[in-house]
Amino acid sequence: MRLPRLRLALAALSLLALAPAAAAQDVQPIVNVMQIPRDSRGITIMVRNPRNVGFPVTFEVVERKVKPDGTEDQIPADDLFTVFPAQAVIPAGKSQAVRVQWAGGNVDQSRSFTLYSAEVPVDLTNSGQSGVQRILRVGASVHIVPAGTAPKPVLEAAAPDGDGMKVVIRNDGNRFVYIDALSLAFGDKTVAGTELGNMAGRTLIPPGAKREFTVKGVSGQPTLKLLSSAL
Repeated sequence: MRLPRLRLALAALSLLALAPAAAAQDVQPIVNVMQIPRDSRGITIMVRNPRNVGFPVTFEVVERKVKPDGTEDQIPADDLFTVFPAQAVIPAGKSQAVRVQWAGGNVDQSRSFTLYSAEVPVDLTNSGQSGVQRILRVGASVHIVPAGTAPKPVLEAAAPDGDGMKVVIRNDGNRFVYIDALSLAFGDKTVAGTELGNMAGRTLIPPGAKREFTVKGVSGQPTLKLLSSAL
């Protein structure tokens, strides 16, 4: 199942915030949806080395637990996946295919993870070099989604906050949703898609989670809708 291009862009910006500004590796696709059981054999993610020298990388997976302010607790989840290869040396200018397979059994709602590609630190003990090594770590999101699931965004609260309205949106469904797949109508003014996502910052709302953020330049109680492109 492909994510709409709009949500893909917002999710990519959110994940890039986790990596150093001048990343020296590229992971694609940056947003991945594994529908279970359809994708039970796994998916392939490509890691590209744009440098003129090879470098070693290792892969790890964490589960994303989203807090109301958009920050996340990241729980180690390597035991829920089979990742092959677990580590690799990527030659200069080349790409490495990484096969990612779900090994966590049946699920009744979607779960959201990040697959990190991390540069392996070099042992400088006997090299005569010194200094701090900058270890690059780039992530791609992986959503495990059972067939037949759907998001159910609900407006839990809305209250004045400066020149706008602070809203609390929770997901009562059993599939993740991105905030830029929603719209909020404040009387004759509607804030939706990219504009709404930019106000929220990070946009993921997994099942059972909630997000709170301020929508600037609006007033009154809004009406929340899920955009048809998100279904």
